[in-house]
Amino acid sequence: MADCTAKEGPAWKEHALILALILVAASLALVLLGWAHHWFWRGYLSPKDVPDEVHTVRTADGWRIGIRRYLPKGDKRYAEPVVLCHGLGANHYNLDWDPPYGLAQALAAEGRDCWVVSLRGHDGSDRPTAFNPLRWGFSFDDYLRFDVPAVLDHVTASTSVPKVQWVGHSMGGMLAYALGGGPYERILAGGVVAVASPSSFSNQPYLRSVARLGKWLARSSRVPQRFVTHMIAPFMGHFNLPFSEIAIAPQSMDGRLVRRLQAWAFEDISAGVARQFDDWVSNDAFRSLDKSQDYRSAMGAFTAPVLVMGGSSDKMAPPRCMEDAHRRLGSADKTLVILGKELGASFDYGHGDLMLGRAAPGEVYPQIARWLEARATRVG
Repeated sequence: MADCTAKEGPAWKEHALILALILVAASLALVLLGWAHHWFWRGYLSPKDVPDEVHTVRTADGWRIGIRRYLPKGDKRYAEPVVLCHGLGANHYNLDWDPPYGLAQALAAEGRDCWVVSLRGHDGSDRPTAFNPLRWGFSFDDYLRFDVPAVLDHVTASTSVPKVQWVGHSMGGMLAYALGGGPYERILAGGVVAVASPSSFSNQPYLRSVARLGKWLARSSRVPQRFVTHMIAPFMGHFNLPFSEIAIAPQSMDGRLVRRLQAWAFEDISAGVARQFDDWVSNDAFRSLDKSQDYRSAMGAFTAPVLVMGGSSDKMAPPRCMEDAHRRLGSADKTLVILGKELGASFDYGHGDLMLGRAAPGEVYPQIARWLEARATRVG
């Protein structure tokens, strides 16, 4: 009896070890399968167009910011370069995807010198990793205080032109608003196009829930949406995820384009940006994270020409919020355009589809190009 008990002990340990090895092997296989899925679909859905030049600038606080340049094409030339800036949770591919969906390339074809920004933490610029000292937690204020001045200084120095034209989608337009009355607004004297860029978030309980969720997911680091959107990319365009109508009006988007953008155009949202956005939505504010600076006051001091564009079905920046932004801007030369079927457009545009919807190249891009051209200096 004693001998039988002695033999069972080692056998049990052996079985446990085998089970543990099986679990480890299965876990490793799942990880490898996940990464294979990720990289295969990223490659299969990748953009094909490339910029003419890639520039890197360093901010005053040490981050490297990437800028993609598209040189002017055709016979026409204009003195003022055009700087294009993406919005929250997106990257430069919002503005320079494969033609016909790239606004930057469309403007370059009209003789414009286009510079597409990637803010810190986004594709083409520095991102915090385990191998560098950079950290998540930065805010909209850091974009405004460090990234935008570094980009504007670099573009004006590179082109020897003292003023630019700015096109911002969503948060990219809000960054321009917040420069009002300051020294860098003078560089924007060529004109600003703010697409789906609100300054008010009143009476939007649905958006308030999304902002609160983003703040909770970010905690002290970030909302980790980049990897998640890469993983679900091949399934998108066939159905709509919860909250997706905040980002786009699905009926206006091409399904394959949605899949490709999911694999490349989305970014993590830093905790500071998530907290700031939650503050803006919860308190109907537009201010610095420490609440010491009211950016709506800057809008009142804004003097550059400005085109405010919105979508009739935008859930992030509905028409009433775009009307509020237009009203607050102090510019003498300001125009408000809301795009929807009642006003002759093909679709009731949402948020992201103002830049990347099926009809955007034929309906949105030409309006932006004409407005910029009317305020630019023709040199050829």
